[in-house]
Amino acid sequence: MNPHLKNPSVRVRGCDLGKPRLTPAGWALILLCLGLPAMLVGALVDLLIQWSTGDCLGLWCWLLR
Repeated sequence: MNPHLKNPSVRVRGCDLGKPRLTPAGWALILLCLGLPAMLVGALVDLLIQWSTGDCLGLWCWLLR
């Protein structure tokens, strides 16, 4: 009997696939789903601080000076 027939992994030959990885579209979706809401919450906090104290701490305050 052929010794290779005892090991089933030797009988089937094919390509090894690489590990799963994120595509550029996946990174864009992560940025959209996590980054955009975080930026909006930060902008809202900056706006509330500006309304309550009168001090502008947001990035737009530095850009508009």
